[in-house]
Amino acid sequence: MFDWLRRRRLSNEAKRKLLIAAARAEEAIVETHVANVLDLLDTLRDEVDVDRALELYMEMLPMDEHVAATVTNRVLARHDAPAGRHVPGAATGRYGGVFREDR
Repeated sequence: MFDWLRRRRLSNEAKRKLLIAAARAEEAIVETHVANVLDLLDTLRDEVDVDRALELYMEMLPMDEHVAATVTNRVLARHDAPAGRHVPGAATGRYGGVFREDR
């Protein structure tokens, strides 16, 4: 992923900051996918179950296998969580409520 990084002369601190920024960006992307799947489930609540919704979403928006696995795990963990109960891994703190108004 970062082959070009090895060719550039960056300080260790610059490399660390770049990797942190990339990690935060990937987390934001995953959270966006999770919010989208949960919205899809809300919209189609009587039409499809969670497995079918994930299948449809990933057919429409193909993603890397590790991202797909992370999205799937987070959706499954949050889908039937009781209202008001904190789910480990749910967006909190700085990114809490960014992707869904009702979360």
